[in-house]
Amino acid sequence: MADTRKTKIAGKIVFLWLILFPFGQLINIGRFHPIDLVAWLGMLFIFEKKPDIFKYLKNFILLALFSLVISLSFLNLSEIEIGLLYFLRFLSYILFFIMIWNFVKVDVKIKDKIFYSLIFVSVATAIFGWAQYIFLPDLRDLKYLGWDDHYFRLVGTFLDPGFTGIILVFGFLLALTKFVYKKRPGIFFLLIFLMLTIAFTYSRASYLALFAGIFTISFLKKTFKVSIFLTTFFLLLVLLLPRPSGSGVQLERTYSIKSRFVNYSETLSIFKKSPIFGAGFNNICVSRQKLLGVGDFGSHSCSGSDSSLLLVLATTGIIGFVVFIHAIYKILRSINKDIYGMAFYSSFVALAVHSLFVNSIFYPWIMGWMGLLTAIALK
Repeated sequence: MADTRKTKIAGKIVFLWLILFPFGQLINIGRFHPIDLVAWLGMLFIFEKKPDIFKYLKNFILLALFSLVISLSFLNLSEIEIGLLYFLRFLSYILFFIMIWNFVKVDVKIKDKIFYSLIFVSVATAIFGWAQYIFLPDLRDLKYLGWDDHYFRLVGTFLDPGFTGIILVFGFLLALTKFVYKKRPGIFFLLIFLMLTIAFTYSRASYLALFAGIFTISFLKKTFKVSIFLTTFFLLLVLLLPRPSGSGVQLERTYSIKSRFVNYSETLSIFKKSPIFGAGFNNICVSRQKLLGVGDFGSHSCSGSDSSLLLVLATTGIIGFVVFIHAIYKILRSINKDIYGMAFYSSFVALAVHSLFVNSIFYPWIMGWMGLLTAIALK
């Protein structure tokens, strides 16, 4: 009876999280996100039943915490405060996932509701994105608040075309999965709308993630005609995109590529300083300042790396990296071969590609999204 009451409360928490999702960074309170506060509610519940993959996730949690403790050998307690908060956020989303898993076990019909809810919040993200693009295309003044400056790009409520792009890609892949199973015409028009929206982000990482996800679905479902049509259509869209003034809309731009290589180099330099256990989970910003003499606490990109895997390597060391990859491998082996599993695999491949260029794996909205999707796709 107690567990049933817990799962009912968990259901309300999940759908509150989904309601807040499309508002993105617009409802932040300083550096605190209301969406994180909702996920932290998962810490209030202790469920006796946990999925088998939790033991592998627990290994990484313990290793990440240990890396933070070890980092006190060269950082003081106040300097690891941000890393500790990021650790608590990561832990909260693991517990959030366990909540969802228990919620789904009570009523399997919830799976479809969560699946459609994820598509809905992606569409809502697209609608907000178009509102921003039409009414507020010039966001260059955001650089004074620590954000990147963007001009005539669909940035949306996440204030970053890369993160907005991958969320739109996720929604597209879930809709495409439903389309290849159901062949409903209405879903096809939704696919076109989301594809057009993705194009206007001018996010090349999101473009690559889209292609990777589409071909994953084609490979699993053997629907190569659909993938060829969608890929060709998207490439035509990209060729026809408007090119107003500003380097951000130039797809051949090289400055962002150069800045990423600089970021990769800095992250690897931090790894070399402490290769076994790393600099402490997500102590990346303070490590840049203390170990390399670079970095800006005022920038929202300081506490991340342009590669999620390099972030894991630098902040938890080679041991943490191996444990993290092993946990991912175990998750992949535990996924069903049904519509939810296909949605998970395509989203995972898209995220893996995207995370090579943007620190998207540890973005809170994406951690929550993948937690929801994993919970409904597990065997």
